[in-house]
Amino acid sequence: MRSKSVMALAFSAALALSTAAFAETVLTGTLVAPAGTARHTGSAPVAIHIDHYTEDAQVERLKNILQQKGPDALREALWDQEAGYIRVGGGLGYPIAAARSHQQPDGSTVVRLMIDRPIAQHEVINNLRTVDYPFAFVEIKLDRNGKGQGELYQAAKVSMTGNDRLNVENYSPQPLKLLAVHAR
Repeated sequence: MRSKSVMALAFSAALALSTAAFAETVLTGTLVAPAGTARHTGSAPVAIHIDHYTEDAQVERLKNILQQKGPDALREALWDQEAGYIRVGGGLGYPIAAARSHQQPDGSTVVRLMIDRPIAQHEVINNLRTVDYPFAFVEIKLDRNGKGQGELYQAAKVSMTGNDRLNVENYSPQPLKLLAVHAR
């Protein structure tokens, strides 16, 4: 297992983001598991339906929970949240707990999703280290035409750094890739 700090997201900067609270977004693309990221390599279609974006006050509340009570309390708080769902292949959709969208100065958009990932029974029974990575995190970068790519951290740990940034640590050596993503 190779831990890698992959993402630093300033919660305080997230509060300043101009995000429409109730804008519906549908993203489609292809999820690719490069060699070394999972038991199976290959690809599958992915659909992301965002019913609404998480509001600033909620982001601040979640940030405070993580800072004061830790990741277990954050996971519990996310359990009650649903901003949309993500569906891979022909499977059922899994709830997205928090979704944010940030317009970049060049007209592109960055979409970030936090998911309290399903932990499989065999992970718990076998006391696997993946149990310590209870979140999934998605970051998608779209150009001004709504096309782009992203990454999915299928088993992630989150913590706050000293400068109010969210640190996302991926369990796998590299994240899964989201290719040919486009907003519909």
